[in-house]
Amino acid sequence: MFFQRLSDYINANAPMTNLPELFGLHHSNPLGLSPIAIPVFLLVLAVAMHVISHQIYYKQRGNLFPWLYTLLVVTTLSTYYYCFSGDLPQFEDWQLHNDEISIGWFCQQSIVGLGWSLVGELLLTYVVYTFLSALMLMVEYVSDNRGMEETAWQEWQYLIFVMLLGAAIAGVVDYFAPITSVWIMIVYQLLMLFITIAKLIADIVRSHKVGRCLFAAVSFFVGIEAVTMLAIECIEGYIYIFLPVVVIISIASTRYKKKQGK
Repeated sequence: MFFQRLSDYINANAPMTNLPELFGLHHSNPLGLSPIAIPVFLLVLAVAMHVISHQIYYKQRGNLFPWLYTLLVVTTLSTYYYCFSGDLPQFEDWQLHNDEISIGWFCQQSIVGLGWSLVGELLLTYVVYTFLSALMLMVEYVSDNRGMEETAWQEWQYLIFVMLLGAAIAGVVDYFAPITSVWIMIVYQLLMLFITIAKLIADIVRSHKVGRCLFAAVSFFVGIEAVTMLAIECIEGYIYIFLPVVVIISIASTRYKKKQGK
């Protein structure tokens, strides 16, 4: 019964493959921010996370982790606020013949022109990459503090791979069958949730630290959902630019080097 109602809703409203559009939970932008304000802010945050991650990774500046964690929290909250804002620019979906709120409006040629849309796509891809890298680095740090082996934190990469692969497939299918792409999004979102729960249980069994494992799992899932919304917008813009980046990010791994004697 539930899936029948969901199917009827999807066919009637044909929401985009993004979470805000699917759930219809847009807000009215109570802070009154310009549509460009938060994307620029996210870009600044991405640069800051990139610099700090570089210092941690190459200079072994472990004392910078609190700053990285703070930036991740601010980035995640800013992303959710922006993506669920209801007064973002809209574009006409030529397949569905209706106007849709565009999170990645700065990647849409019909809104900002070809040149700026390409720039926006590349910058958004950079934000997604930096966001994912910082998230993985933070998870590695937390796992290391729990005394877990390297393979334990690397397991979170499966969740990243599923997200990027699912978003890529949904983005491709959206060009030909928008409603099918929604079902693909639902499937890979459920798969991500299942992987998160399975990973949480495995971590608890290995470390016997329920609170810390739960905090790490919830934090990572909330963060990866924020990245998911941005990643889909990368694909919506110019899929042939973003797909190679999907492969690069999915096989990339971050290494946190502990100081000797720490």
